[in-house]
Amino acid sequence: MAATRTSTRQAAQKAKEAIAAAPDVKSRGPAGAKRKESVDKGPAPKRGKKDDKKTEEKPAATDGRAKKSEKLKVKPAEEHGKASDEEPEKPVETPTEEAEKSPEGKPDGEPAENTESEAEENQEQTDETEDKKEKTEEKQEKAEQVEENQEEKPTAPHVEAGVKTSDEREEKVSSNVLEKGIIYFFYRPRVNVSDPKSVSEIARSFLVLRPTPMGATLDKDQGSVEPGTQCRLMMLPKKEFPTSGKERDMGFVEKAGQTLKALQESFIAGETHQTATQGERSIPEARPYAEGVYAITSTKRSSHLAYILTIPKTMGTIQEDFGLRARGSWVVQSKNPKHPGPPSAQINKEPEYPESIREKFGDYRWVPLQPEFIDYPNAQFLMIGAATDNLGKAATAADGEKQADEAQPGKELEKLEQENEERIEALRGDDTIYEDLGLDAKNYPKVPTTWEGH
Repeated sequence: MAATRTSTRQAAQKAKEAIAAAPDVKSRGPAGAKRKESVDKGPAPKRGKKDDKKTEEKPAATDGRAKKSEKLKVKPAEEHGKASDEEPEKPVETPTEEAEKSPEGKPDGEPAENTESEAEENQEQTDETEDKKEKTEEKQEKAEQVEENQEEKPTAPHVEAGVKTSDEREEKVSSNVLEKGIIYFFYRPRVNVSDPKSVSEIARSFLVLRPTPMGATLDKDQGSVEPGTQCRLMMLPKKEFPTSGKERDMGFVEKAGQTLKALQESFIAGETHQTATQGERSIPEARPYAEGVYAITSTKRSSHLAYILTIPKTMGTIQEDFGLRARGSWVVQSKNPKHPGPPSAQINKEPEYPESIREKFGDYRWVPLQPEFIDYPNAQFLMIGAATDNLGKAATAADGEKQADEAQPGKELEKLEQENEERIEALRGDDTIYEDLGLDAKNYPKVPTTWEGH
């Protein structure tokens, strides 16, 4: 009986302990959840890690294993939206790391290099805007200057070397026109011959070239030309000008850089002097018998001196006997001073050319004439007949010798001739030649067109 009671008490005690322990069992509910989680999620990661580990440890697996491993590797990436094997995965940065890399005040954590790029683009846009603004201002300034120049031209005519000039006119002159201006023709009778009856009673003939600016315009308001301009006095010992290609005359520069006034006083004017054997000798005054306009033009192989006469109004026997026509031209060449000239055309002195000009002659005896070659006394030149009653080759410029907007040399010379005619008509007709020379026309006869007594 005692054993039974002890067993009963033990059973009761166990029952109490069981009842006391019941709350502890209920509080372990989360333990069940934990087991459930281990059942649902536990195996999957273990398998994935195990497979990945096997793949890493066995790179030399067979083709079938490699394909199986690729499937196991790619499938999770596709399911979670990650990049494929072709594109390496980028490490995921936490918001804190992104914030640390982002510049201050830059939203969305954009890299600093984008900020620098945008700054450069903004600076370039600003520079472009400023450049456009500066160009626009420059264009406006140029336009204003052009307008001012256009407004000034009519009210303030340009005057150079005693004649009016025009920039617009200068731009239209052909590039192969080396010089243009006014030309005067003179003859001097023989000693003690006051009224020559033919060329045989003429001692010499000569011409004067009075250059004008390329943009020169002669009109009715011009008046007489300034007698203080620099001129060249050029002598022709044979007196007559050549009229065909078979005729050639040599001449030389008597004076250069002289004003018309100086030429009048020192050369054109006559003089009287006593000689021991022949008594009094009278050297007649040189007499003008023609005036016109001229141009020195160049072609590929030669130079030309072309002219158009404006005085006298009607050509006569005097002009024709000297070989002149209403218009004409000659081929002109300059002689190299290092080579002697023909026995009949030698002079005592050589031109005092600077070395820079001598070099242009080279070893040639004759070269196409350039204006600078006849700017020195004693410079010799050759005139070859080229054209009469027309301007010949001197009137045109070959391709490449002028711009598209430039006029042919002949057209420019004709325009200058028309302007000179207007100027002469507005003054004193043929007597204008004396006014241009700084002389009083009242003291001189009309420009002769025929010989006295014929």
